[in-house]
Amino acid sequence: MKALLSKFIHIIIMPCNQVPMRIEQQKAGKLSFVGRIRLHAHLAMCKWCAAYAKKVEQIDRLLTKKILEDKKKIHFEDIEIQQFKDKIRKKILS
Repeated sequence: MKALLSKFIHIIIMPCNQVPMRIEQQKAGKLSFVGRIRLHAHLAMCKWCAAYAKKVEQIDRLLTKKILEDKKKIHFEDIEIQQFKDKIRKKILS
């Protein structure tokens, strides 16, 4: 019975080759309600695609964390900004 349901999910609901694109659409907030239901039904039945979705989530989380850390590291003092502006003015005027 489970094998039959799995085949139904893969053939009728959503084949595996559509899952990566649907996951990306979901992440971007561009997946319709019906698309989300179809994706979740597929992920519930297909261990390979569920593993892929989990890895995508982990990568997304790590990249988001890295970007936030990098943003915190980049900070210029007002004096540094003013010195940079002065250097640009000198280059323009010379």
